[in-house]
Amino acid sequence: MFDSQTLKKFEFLSIASSRPFAGQTTGTRRNAKMGGGLEFADYRDYAFGEDLRNLDWNVYARFESLYIKRYQEEGDVPVYCFLDASRSMGATSDAPKFEYAKKVVGALGYISLSRLDSIAAFAITNRAEDYFPLARGKERFLSFARFLEPLAPYDAPTDITSAVQDALKKISKPGLAILVGDCFDPNGLDAALERLLSRKFEPIVLQIYTPEEARPTEVGDFEFVDAETGALRKLTVDERALKRYAKRFQAFLAATRESCVKRGVRYYSADTRVPFDSLLLDVARDINVGR
Repeated sequence: MFDSQTLKKFEFLSIASSRPFAGQTTGTRRNAKMGGGLEFADYRDYAFGEDLRNLDWNVYARFESLYIKRYQEEGDVPVYCFLDASRSMGATSDAPKFEYAKKVVGALGYISLSRLDSIAAFAITNRAEDYFPLARGKERFLSFARFLEPLAPYDAPTDITSAVQDALKKISKPGLAILVGDCFDPNGLDAALERLLSRKFEPIVLQIYTPEEARPTEVGDFEFVDAETGALRKLTVDERALKRYAKRFQAFLAATRESCVKRGVRYYSADTRVPFDSLLLDVARDINVGR
């Protein structure tokens, strides 16, 4: 799914919660820090600027390489990814939105497993479809990647609230709940976000769209097919219609963002021209957790 250089960039990122969950110490990630009474997990490369006191000097003496020990204890942050796999995510032949979204979810999985958090993922439509159960440990990334790679959009509409309710039946404890998709839900996100918040989850929304969706350029007579409902509609598209559409699409993005902001939910949007790793770096930098 990723080459080694891309994975190396993810080693020093963390998608952290902004509040503690059960078993966590307020303001810190208890699962990957130095300290007594913790269980050794593995080593990672030293990054410039990190505290030299955390270096393993025995390893340096033997190999002249800078490594930091990582320790593991109870209190990891469960990360639940909700990957939109509805019709609209595969509205074009090469499904650029869905492939982009899969890469984002794959990277989130690698970051979480590398940071000794746990990861689960759901492919959602109007229900929870495929499911990767909660896993922990960097060695589980290959299984996670194998789960993601064959996924393709389903012939089903989007109902994020129903899908979240279905997924919650398989979740025993709260954590980060990261929704990745185009958010083309006729009912909006409000009810889904409220459901997650009421169950003590911390939602994050990553809205993905293509440049063509945001600002189409072709004019003429067309027969359009609604990607969610399959309904047909014939329209004549001119420059005025394109401008009206672009304005409405921006209003749609703004409405989705507003649904999140008024609930204190972190929101990010990107079109598929933005490198997916740049999007993740923005998410990490937003709360100063990139290392």
